[in-house]
Amino acid sequence: MTRGDSIVGAIGGVAVGYVLWLIAISVAGDNATAGNWGPPVLLGSAVLAVCAGAWGYRLRRRGRYPWAAMAFGLPILPVLLTLAVLANIYF
Repeated sequence: MTRGDSIVGAIGGVAVGYVLWLIAISVAGDNATAGNWGPPVLLGSAVLAVCAGAWGYRLRRRGRYPWAAMAFGLPILPVLLTLAVLANIYF
């Protein structure tokens, strides 16, 4: 495996995480304001981060570094973007 494979895996994980976040806010955003859907999406993002971290750790121990990089990159944007929306609303 090369370092480039891991970089591509990380970029793929970030992209998939962004798409999952867009799906979550589009489903929740149709029914409520951002103040109402923000905390549940943040909770879901935190659960995603814990699960993706555990999955990435297992993949890294098996030597599957590109997939591990994807798993570690998966929750980055959902958590950051939801925190940014909530910070904009509450502060």
